[in-house]
Amino acid sequence: MQVIHAANSPPLKQKVYVDNQKMRMELEGREQQNTIIYRSDLGILYMILPQKKLCFIMPYSEALKNKDPISSNALKNLSLEGTETLEGVLCDKYEVTGPFGKAYLWINKEKEIPVRLSSQDGKNVVDWIDYQKGPQSPQLFEPPKDYQLIDMSKNIPKKSSPPPQ
Repeated sequence: MQVIHAANSPPLKQKVYVDNQKMRMELEGREQQNTIIYRSDLGILYMILPQKKLCFIMPYSEALKNKDPISSNALKNLSLEGTETLEGVLCDKYEVTGPFGKAYLWINKEKEIPVRLSSQDGKNVVDWIDYQKGPQSPQLFEPPKDYQLIDMSKNIPKKSSPPPQ
């Protein structure tokens, strides 16, 4: 579970599962709950609407291919800043650089799992609750079998071919 605290917005709760080139995000606490499954290995994403038992299948756009949501979560240039206790947990605090710029990351010293990521100004914070390492069930990254599948790639106009010479 991750809780995202952004400036001027209510907290957003998400369950997130990651396994190699696959990521599943379940938005919590909304009237219209939905799930997004990113399949970098296939170049597609699934948008699942449980209330309607629908699953939209969409190819990665060029923008998404260039900024894949799984690989873009990679953090670079970790620099240990020191040790702090955060919410009763002893953590190593790092300055990190990612697609969001510079931020701070707290890692639980005992369990070696992330606890918090914060922008430098503290206005945007991600807290991880009940973080668990380990392999994920393959079914998490597939659309439910009893949902109607709608292939959105059929609705994307194809670039026209140049006229014959």
